[in-house]
Amino acid sequence: MKKTELKTIGQIFKKSCQQTYTCLQLIFLVGIILIINVAVYAQALTLEECVGTALQYNRNIKLSQQDIFLANEKNKETRGNLLPKIGGLTDYRYYTDLPYQIMPAAAFGGVAGTYKEVQFGVPQSLNANLQVTVPLYNPSALGAVKNTQIARELSEIQKIKTEEDVVMEVSNAYYNAQILLNQLSFLESNMLNSSKLVQTTILLHQQQLAKGTDVDRLQLQLDQIANQRNTVFSQQQQVLNVLNFLMGKPISDSIQVLINEKSAFEFNFKSQVTTDILLIDKKNEVNTSELRALRNSKLPTLGLYGVYGTSGFGTTGSNSFFNFHPIGYVGAQLSVPLFNGLVTKHRIVQKKIDIQKTNIQKELVAEKSKLDLINAEMQYLLANQNIATINNQINLAKKIYDNTLLQNKEGMASITDLILADNSLRDAQQNYIVALVSLRKSELEYKRVTGNLISNNN
Repeated sequence: MKKTELKTIGQIFKKSCQQTYTCLQLIFLVGIILIINVAVYAQALTLEECVGTALQYNRNIKLSQQDIFLANEKNKETRGNLLPKIGGLTDYRYYTDLPYQIMPAAAFGGVAGTYKEVQFGVPQSLNANLQVTVPLYNPSALGAVKNTQIARELSEIQKIKTEEDVVMEVSNAYYNAQILLNQLSFLESNMLNSSKLVQTTILLHQQQLAKGTDVDRLQLQLDQIANQRNTVFSQQQQVLNVLNFLMGKPISDSIQVLINEKSAFEFNFKSQVTTDILLIDKKNEVNTSELRALRNSKLPTLGLYGVYGTSGFGTTGSNSFFNFHPIGYVGAQLSVPLFNGLVTKHRIVQKKIDIQKTNIQKELVAEKSKLDLINAEMQYLLANQNIATINNQINLAKKIYDNTLLQNKEGMASITDLILADNSLRDAQQNYIVALVSLRKSELEYKRVTGNLISNNN
């Protein structure tokens, strides 16, 4: 082959490499511009701001608030059973056949010991009465009032539990977005380094100081990093969408987390009673109140009542008339339950079993809380230690990569050595991401088991 042909082929290859590198630079710049645009137009929120917004607008919390309103109304409803009741009753009757009564015949001069059928009354009658009932003692109604009062308190604790769950979800989503943003930053830095390395290797290849396979290997590595970067960017946007949803904001809102925000976590929080224990205590109180109400249902009920109204009687025909007469009376009613087929007895036994189950459940949750606290302390201490160690590993891997890059330029290290150093750096970065995930999760878990999610949500 002639020298001119070799020169032409070299120029073509050089131009092709330059075009390839230019294309990569364009892709890289487009990615940078996209990230910058997202950062500029997106609202950067701290974790505390995200949690505060979620506690105000999260739909699950709004639902739990409605449960409290509903419990309040049920309590007012049961209280109404202890108040006097007023009712009106109107009754109109037209008898096509007047009712019969049996009367002694002697009352009309007949034979003693015999009876005669007699029809009394008139065809038409109209009664209009007003009745007032006043409960004096009703143990079932009193028990229902107590039960609904406890149920309202239970709803308030359940709302706190919902708030804690939301804080956990928002914090996890925020930390995930923050971790993906850190990973994205690592990938952008790796893309920049790989892009420079591809450019350098292309120039070395043009000078016949590097192989074409070296360029291909580095090009493949750059493509893989670019693809991974696009994947991580998409994942982060999905997590931000979830964060918007948890905060009760429109999914279309552009938000961003702070990449360098430090956690305001402080170890050795003062342990508080967790909502799990509070819920069990309140459920036990509900069961005890219901048991008391079942026992009280065997007691009699006493009430007063009074009726005042008018009764009208009339007839039709040639001598039609309709006359009204007042009516009024007061009375007292005592209701004594005697036997209901042992239904109440079996209900009492069931409720006692529920109370025993609740006590066992409380013991289980209490022991589980102690175990979770010990594990959370160990996990946090280990994660905190790992994050410091891996951070040093990243610095060391970066130092090795920079030295290997310098040695490669001086011809003292091969492309393989450089790729190995780059892979070590990326492995260290990935280990940092994993350690950061473990640290954030251990912080959240420690807050949860010590009952400090709401009071120390930032």
